[in-house]
Amino acid sequence: MKALTGKYYGLLPLLLLCGFYIVKATGFSLHDFGNYYFGGYFFAQGTFTADMYFPYIFNRDIAALGYESLFLSYAPNTPFLTILFYPFHFLDPFTAKLIFNLLSTFLFLYSTSRLVAFYKIKPVYAAIIPVLFFLPVKNNLLFGQLYFLLFFLLAEGWLAYEKKQLFRMSLFWSMAVLIKVFPVMLIAFLLFKKAYKPAAYLIFCCALLTIGSVLLNGVEVWFFFFEKVLPKASNGEIATAFVDNYQSVYMFLKRIFITDAIENPYPAVNNPFLFHLLLMSFKLGLVFMGYYITQIKKNTLFVFSYWIIIMLLLSPYGSTYTFILLLFPFFSIVNTNSSPIVKCGFILLLCGSCNWPLHFFTNSSFPVSYCRLLLFLLFFILYLLSEKSTVNWKWSPLVLVLASGVSYYSIHTMRPADATGLLPAKSPILIYKYTIADNRLTYYYWNENGENRMSIPLAASKTAEATIRNNQIYHNGKKLTYGNDNKTNALLVNNKTLIYLSDYNRGIGFYTLRVLKTE
Repeated sequence: MKALTGKYYGLLPLLLLCGFYIVKATGFSLHDFGNYYFGGYFFAQGTFTADMYFPYIFNRDIAALGYESLFLSYAPNTPFLTILFYPFHFLDPFTAKLIFNLLSTFLFLYSTSRLVAFYKIKPVYAAIIPVLFFLPVKNNLLFGQLYFLLFFLLAEGWLAYEKKQLFRMSLFWSMAVLIKVFPVMLIAFLLFKKAYKPAAYLIFCCALLTIGSVLLNGVEVWFFFFEKVLPKASNGEIATAFVDNYQSVYMFLKRIFITDAIENPYPAVNNPFLFHLLLMSFKLGLVFMGYYITQIKKNTLFVFSYWIIIMLLLSPYGSTYTFILLLFPFFSIVNTNSSPIVKCGFILLLCGSCNWPLHFFTNSSFPVSYCRLLLFLLFFILYLLSEKSTVNWKWSPLVLVLASGVSYYSIHTMRPADATGLLPAKSPILIYKYTIADNRLTYYYWNENGENRMSIPLAASKTAEATIRNNQIYHNGKKLTYGNDNKTNALLVNNKTLIYLSDYNRGIGFYTLRVLKTE
């Protein structure tokens, strides 16, 4: 016991911080954990269908169980997660959250201690983890998030890879892929490393778990996830169209180049082609750089951590709790012979990226509102410089050509918006129906207080219901819309104005009112 405590005493502060917030979380709301718990609950009841990805239906069915003051959304989670959380449905949600936090914290601390031992991390560096990762630890536990579990899966898979235990590696990493999708980039990491056998193991295990989930969840749910949910999530469409809290490169470029009459009426440059070009160049540049680094770098932890960082950079949405994964590059840096100045700068940038209060930024005007993203990008650059990693510029023309081609294709296959928003900014984000009567439009919306309604004046002498067929709106045989957004509740007002609910450029089922002049 003395040898054990002597070996891991540097992790004691992290253990105490986790213990403190496990207790605090018992008095906190269900928050994100509610999404996973009720997904598992409805799966256990045999009622989890594709409709559960629509937040109004999800919240309505939860409210019918007697739970109040909840505003949840199962998207963008995979159907596989319902199977993972199936055992928790035997408990009430608050007890289930406590058990989940205890279990995920144990797994997180277990893997962290194994990494500390494997790479011989000095106790002083282990001891400052609670300072550097204060908000990620706090929010993972208060929100009942998945990233402690995800860290465990990635870490154990990595240690198994280092020890040539391919079955263990593929099992852990395939579960990570089925839970959060973005770890699928580990396949590229293995292929670029010419580790074809581990890559084959991982692909096979991912396919096996997916087939098992399809058999349990049903083909329809998985098809809906790939066709509707994942594309929207990949565009950062989780709730509304512009969310500065995500602090992603995607949202930053979107603020600059994409106009929206309601949420972003005055972009710096209204140029969708430049948006796609710069975004695709950024993505391809990171992947090509990953190929180069994977090929030439002998420090395997450095290379693996690079891929962890770019998974976060490529994501269109980010949050503080995802930054717990930056423990990998932290261990990589402190385990190198980098100068004290480099290590100090790296630690300061890491601490700022993880812990600077978001409201300090998002309450400011653009682009100051994206300062946390700037800190993260500086952190990434310093990470590359720590190993004297240089960019192989010979790939630049290829990256630019590919990005231009993809951008051109995206612009010319992208349909313009069918309609414009009817309500002002800061309107309720989930409207599920509306009525028109006595020259007023009354819309019904859902938030943490349940069902609500609000009215606005609307001159309407005549209304007629329009037909929705194959997700497009028709009236008198004439097709009025062409977009692939979900639509419902379409009315033609005064024979010249079409009003309907749509989730265009928003999260799946997060409807708002849109209006289209038909004359």
